[in-house]
Amino acid sequence: MSNYIGAEAEQQEEDELLVAFAKEAKKDDPESAEAQALVVRWKEHMAKFHEGWDDERLRRMGFMYGADDRFLESMDSYGEGTAHFMSDAIAAYLENK
Repeated sequence: MSNYIGAEAEQQEEDELLVAFAKEAKKDDPESAEAQALVVRWKEHMAKFHEGWDDERLRRMGFMYGADDRFLESMDSYGEGTAHFMSDAIAAYLENK
């Protein structure tokens, strides 16, 4: 959760995206058009609020979402399996790009 001055807009947008990812995770299809559209929105969101977002950084973060328990705990608070689903969806996005 972002806690710097002006973070409210970032957190609201991020929450909306993570809720959408959690909902999509229940379908268990990280290559679906819906999941891939969410990855694009996630990348745009991160680029909007953080400098230097490119496909390589997306790849690294996607890996961490699935491998780092801190991301797992945070992202799965939106729905079980969200972190791993995001990791898989990002990998599929980059593979099929």
